[in-house]
Amino acid sequence: MTRAEQPTAHTSAPDDSLVADSRERAVRALLRVPQLRRLWSAQLVSGVGDALALLVLVLLALQAAVSDGSFGGGYRGVALAVSAVFGARILATLLFGAVLLGPLTSLTAQDGPLDRRWTMVGADGVRAVLLIIAPLWIDWTPENALAVLLVTAFVIGVAERFWTVCRESAAPALLPAPPLEGATVRPLPDHMDALRRLALRTGFVAAPLAAAVLVVAGLLNNLLGAGLAWFDQHQAALASYVSAGLFAASLSVLTFLELPDVRTPRARSPLEGLRRPRTGSGIDKGRTGAIPLLVLACAAVAGAVAAAVAVAVLHAKDLGGGPVTFGLLVLAVTGGVVVGIRTAPKLLPSLSRRRLLALAIAFTGIALLATGLVPDVTTVLLIVGLAGIGAGIAANTGHALLDQEAEDYRRARTTEHLHAVVRVFVAVGVLVAPLVAAAIGPHRLENGKFVFAHGGAAFTLMLVGALLLPVAALVLAKADDRSGVPLRHDLRDALRGGDDPVQAPTDAGFFIALEGGDGAGKSTQAEALAEWIRAKGHEVVVTREPGATPVGKRLRSILLDVSSAGLSHRAEALLYAADRAEHVDTVVRPALERGAVVVSDRYIDSSVAYQGAGRDLSPTEVSRINRWATDGLVPHLTVLLDVAPETARERFTEAPDRLESEPAEFHARVRSGFLTLAAADPGRYLVVDAGQEPESVTTVIRHRLDVVLPLSEAEIKAKEEARKAAEEEARRKAEEEAARKAEEERLERERQEQLARLRAEEEERKRLELEEAQRREAERQAEEARQRAEAARVRAEQEKARQLAEEKARAAEEERRRKQAEEEARLRAEAEERRLEKQRKAEEALVRAEEARRAAEAAAAVAAANTASAAAAASARAAAASSPSGGAASVTSAPVSSAPSGGAGSGQAAGGSGSVSPDTGDSGSARPDNGGPDNEGPDNESTVQTPMVTPTNASGGPVDETAVLPPVPPQDARPAAGSRAGSVGGPGAGSVGGSAGDETAVLPQVPQPPQGAADETAVLPPVRPEPAADETAVLPPVRDERGRGPEDRVPPGYGTGAGTGASDGGTRELPQVDAQGRPRRRPRSDWAEETPLDDLPTLADELLGPRDDDERDEGNGRRRR
Repeated sequence: MTRAEQPTAHTSAPDDSLVADSRERAVRALLRVPQLRRLWSAQLVSGVGDALALLVLVLLALQAAVSDGSFGGGYRGVALAVSAVFGARILATLLFGAVLLGPLTSLTAQDGPLDRRWTMVGADGVRAVLLIIAPLWIDWTPENALAVLLVTAFVIGVAERFWTVCRESAAPALLPAPPLEGATVRPLPDHMDALRRLALRTGFVAAPLAAAVLVVAGLLNNLLGAGLAWFDQHQAALASYVSAGLFAASLSVLTFLELPDVRTPRARSPLEGLRRPRTGSGIDKGRTGAIPLLVLACAAVAGAVAAAVAVAVLHAKDLGGGPVTFGLLVLAVTGGVVVGIRTAPKLLPSLSRRRLLALAIAFTGIALLATGLVPDVTTVLLIVGLAGIGAGIAANTGHALLDQEAEDYRRARTTEHLHAVVRVFVAVGVLVAPLVAAAIGPHRLENGKFVFAHGGAAFTLMLVGALLLPVAALVLAKADDRSGVPLRHDLRDALRGGDDPVQAPTDAGFFIALEGGDGAGKSTQAEALAEWIRAKGHEVVVTREPGATPVGKRLRSILLDVSSAGLSHRAEALLYAADRAEHVDTVVRPALERGAVVVSDRYIDSSVAYQGAGRDLSPTEVSRINRWATDGLVPHLTVLLDVAPETARERFTEAPDRLESEPAEFHARVRSGFLTLAAADPGRYLVVDAGQEPESVTTVIRHRLDVVLPLSEAEIKAKEEARKAAEEEARRKAEEEAARKAEEERLERERQEQLARLRAEEEERKRLELEEAQRREAERQAEEARQRAEAARVRAEQEKARQLAEEKARAAEEERRRKQAEEEARLRAEAEERRLEKQRKAEEALVRAEEARRAAEAAAAVAAANTASAAAAASARAAAASSPSGGAASVTSAPVSSAPSGGAGSGQAAGGSGSVSPDTGDSGSARPDNGGPDNEGPDNESTVQTPMVTPTNASGGPVDETAVLPPVPPQDARPAAGSRAGSVGGPGAGSVGGSAGDETAVLPQVPQPPQGAADETAVLPPVRPEPAADETAVLPPVRDERGRGPEDRVPPGYGTGAGTGASDGGTRELPQVDAQGRPRRRPRSDWAEETPLDDLPTLADELLGPRDDDERDEGNGRRRR
C-alpha cells in the first residue's frame, strides 16, 4: 500500500520504534500505540465474551429443550434447539452485517448520530445484562424459555455487529502516521495490512480462550453445585455470569478510550468479496488455475471444523458429559486449529505445499471419522485435537498457496474472497450439522459382546470426515505439482530432514536472486534492476549461475551442452552445487561483505526445482546439498518470474540448450517446484507474472525493493545532508519563528493595550449610549403615558357623545313610536267606527229582511194549518168509517191554536222568534214531499248568518213554555215550496240559540184512511211556493240585559268569507272561541299551501268591509290584504 492509499488519520509524531521491517513485527508494533492497544484489549476481551456467550446459550437452549420437550422432545428436539440458536445468531449477523450495513455505517459514521465509543459501550452493556438474566428464564418461564433464549441470541448478535462496525471504523484513526519522506526505515510498514492481520488473529484466538473459560467456569459451577442446589440445576449459570463480566471489563476499557474525530474507511461486510475476483480476461483463476480449488479446499476444512463445534454439545451429551466436556471438545478443536496455523510454515518445509494441503485435509477427515467411532472421552479429546491441528495446517497452507497464485496487487481481493467463502461454509456447517444429527438420531447395534451405540452427533462427525476425504483426493489430483513422483518418497524425505547449516541472509549488503523457468526474462530484469539500483547509489554486482566464475564457465559448458544429454541426474545436481559453492565463495559473499547489492540470475531454488521437481531426485536431498555448498546463505529477496512453459518457449531466439530441450512436462514440473518453494516461504519470495511486459515486471519488482532495499551510502549521506540541511533550516526557521514570536508578542502586547483602550472607550461609549437610551426610554414612556391619557380622554368624550347620541336617538325613536302608535290607534278607531257603522247597517238590513220573512212565514203557516186541519178531518172520517183499528196507522195531530198576527210582532219587539226549527231545516221552506219539479227550491236561496240572540220560544216568551203554532191554512192558502216549514212561535221551531229545540212540536192530526185502505199511501196536496219565498227577513238588532248588541257577541272574523250555500246546501262551521273570548283558528295543515285565492275578498268583506292591513291572521300568522 502506498502512502496515498493510507487512511486519513490524526497526525502524530513518527516513532521509529513503531515502524517494523516485517509483517510480524509490524503487527507487534501496532500494539505499542497506547490507544490502539487499549482498543485491541477491549476487542480481545469482548471477543472472548461473545464466543463464551454463544457456547452458554447453546447449553441453556439444550437444558430448556430437555426440560420442556421442545420440537417434539427427545434427541431430535434437542438437536433442533441447538440449530435454532446458531440460526438466530447467523440471522442477526446476516441482517445487520450485510443487508443493513449501509444504514448502520451511516449511523456510526463521523457525522452520524451515534458516537462510536458510546455505541460500543452500550453494546457491551446490553450483552452483559442479557447474559445475567439468561439462566433465570428457565425458572421464570419454563414453557417459553427456549423462545426467549433464541431472542437473546439474536439481540446479542445484533449488539456484536454494532460493536464490530464501530471498531472497524474507529481503529484506522488510531494507526500511527507513516514515516516521513526519506526516512531511513526499510521496509516501509503497511499499517492497514497489519491491522487486518491483528483482527484476524484475535478472532482465531477468541474461540479457544472462550472454550477454556467455559471449562474453568464449569468446574467451579460443579463445586458450587455441591453446596447450592440452584447451581447444580443450572450448570451453565456461572459461565453466563463470567461472560457478562467479560463484557463489563470491555465496557470499562472502552469508557476511557479516546477516539479521534476523523473520517475513516467504512466497515466492510462479512460477505463482501463473495464473488470471484475478475481480471480483464475473465474470472481470476491464478497463475496455475488452482484458485477455485484452493478456495473450495480451505472452505471445506473450515466448514468441517464448524460442524464439529456445532455438534460438540450433542456429542458430549452422548458421551455422558456436561458443560465441561463440551468446553473441552470445543477447546480441542479450536485450539488445534490455532496450533496448526502457527506450526504449518515450519512443518516439512521441503515437502510440496500442495501435497501437504492434501495430506492435511485427509488427516483432518480421518481424525473426525475416528472421533465419531471412538466412545471414550479421553481418546475423543485427543483425536479431536489432532483433527483441529490438521485443519489449521490445511488452512495456513491453502492461504499460502493462494497468495502464491495471485499477484501482489490482486492478493488482497483473493484473500477477501477466501474469507467470504469460508464464512459462508462456517455458517452452513453450524446450521446444518445439528439438523443432520437430528435427522439421523441415536442408533444402537448389538452383535454378541460387540455393542455399537452412538448418537446422531457421532454419525454426523463420521459423515463430515468422510466428505473431507474426496476433497483431499481432488486437491491431490488437480493441484499436484509433483506428478510422477511417488508421494511416499517425498513424505519420507521430508520426515527424515538432516543436519543442515542454519540458513540466514548476511548482515551486510543485499542479496537478490532471480528465479524462474527458461525464457522467463531473468537476464532482462537483472540488467534493468542493476541500472535502477546503481542510480540509487548502491554498488551492484550482477552475476549468474552457472558460469559466473572460471570454474563455473567450464561447468556451464558441461551442464548446458547438448552433447551431455546422458549426464546422470545426481551428477547434474552435484555439478550445479559445485558451481554454486565456487560462485558463493568467490563472487557473492565478498560483494555482500563490502555492502554491495548482488543480483544473481538463479540460485539454490533453481537446483531444487530442476533437479528435485523436474528430475526424479528428492527435493529435500537437493536442497540439503546446496545449503551445505553455500553454507546456509540465502537471499534477502527471491524474485520468482512465473511464466507458462508455452509462453517461455516462444521467447527463445537461439538454439535451445540441454535443459531448454526438455519436454513440456519437465518444465511444468519445474514451474510447480518453484511455486512450491515460494509458498513455503512467502515472506522471502516475490512471485511476479512474467507473462506481461518487461516494464511492468520491473515496476512490480521495484515496488517491493522500495520496501525492503536498504538505503545506499550515497542515499544515507544525501539523507544525512538533507537532515542537516533540514536541521539548519529548522534552526533558522526556529530563530525566525522565535523572532517572529517575539515580534508577535510585542505586537500582541500593543494590540492588547490598544484593545484595552478601545474596550474602555467602548465601555464609556456604551455607558453614554445606555444613559441616553434610558433617558429616551423615559421620555418615550412619558410620551406614551401622555398619549394613553389623551387617548383615554378622547375615548371618554367619544363615549359620552355616543351615549348622548344614543339617548337622543332613543328619545326620537320613542317619540316616533308613540306618534306611530297614536296614529295607528286613531286609524284603528276610525276603521272600527266604519266597521261598526257597516255592521249596524247590515244588521238593520238583516232585521228588515227577517221581519219580511217572518210575515210571509206566518201567512204560509196559517194556510198550511187550515189545509192540514181539513185533510186531517177528512182522513179521520175516512178512518172511522173503514175500521176502528185503522187509527193505529193514522197520524194523530193535536189541534193547535194559531197565534194572532200580532204575536209575531210582539215576538219581534221582544227580540224572540225568527229562528227556524231544527225539524224544518235551515232553508226557510218546508221540506218537500216525495218531490216533484214543483217542490224544488229556487237556485238563489241562501241563508244569512244571524247574530247571537237570547233564546225564546216562537211567541217571544221563555224557552221553557210551549210555543203555540198557528193553524195550518187550507191547501189553497199554503205558502210556496220555498218558504220555511216551521211556523213562528212553534214550540222549538224558531227560537235562536235557545233550548226550545228539545220540545216536541204537536203536529196536526192526519185524516184516517178509509176502512181497508190502511196500507195505502195518502196523497197529499201539492205545496206551491210563495212568491216571496226567496226573500230574507231583516231582523231588528237584539241587545241583552247589559246593553251589548250582536256586534259585541259576534267573535272577530265571524261571517267573513262565508259562502251562500246556494246549490250545495252546505253549512258553515261555527267559530271556536277560547276562554278569553278570542276566536281560535284551526291551524293550517302542513300539506296545505297558501295560494293567491286566500287573499280574495269574501262576502263578509263585501258586507262588513275589509279588515286592517296590519291585522294578522291568528291561525296561520299571515297578513290579510
